[in-house]
Amino acid sequence: MPFGGGGGGGLGAIGMFILPISIAAMFFRQPSGPVSKLIKAGAVDPETARRPEGIDIPRPFILEPALKRRIVQRTSDGRYWVDLPRNRRYRIQLAVIGGVVVFALGAAAWALWPHIGPLPAGSDR
Repeated sequence: MPFGGGGGGGLGAIGMFILPISIAAMFFRQPSGPVSKLIKAGAVDPETARRPEGIDIPRPFILEPALKRRIVQRTSDGRYWVDLPRNRRYRIQLAVIGGVVVFALGAAAWALWPHIGPLPAGSDR
C-alpha cells in the first residue's frame, strides 16, 4: 500500500492530506519579489504608490506579469501600488488549484498502486 507500509496501520495515508495542505500554506506566504517589495514599502493604494527605482526594483518591466493580472496598478505619473484584496484572491486561487492538483495526483497514485507498485515476492507479472 502506498503511504502506509503493509502493516495495516493506515496512519501513512495522512500524508495524502498533509501534502496538499502544506502546498497551500506555501502559496499563502507572499514570496520575495517585486510585489512583496511594493507591499513592504507601503505602496497599497494610489496615494502611497511608489516608483520602482525607489524600492530597489531596477527594471519596471519586472512588474508586467502582476500588471497583467491587475494585482499591481500603475498611476498616470509612473508610480505603482498593490491591490491587496486582488492579490489575496489570486494567492488563494493558486493555493486551491495547487492543493487540488496534488490531492488528485495522490489519489491517482493510491488507486493505481496495485498496478504500478512493487511486485510481491515470488510473482511474475
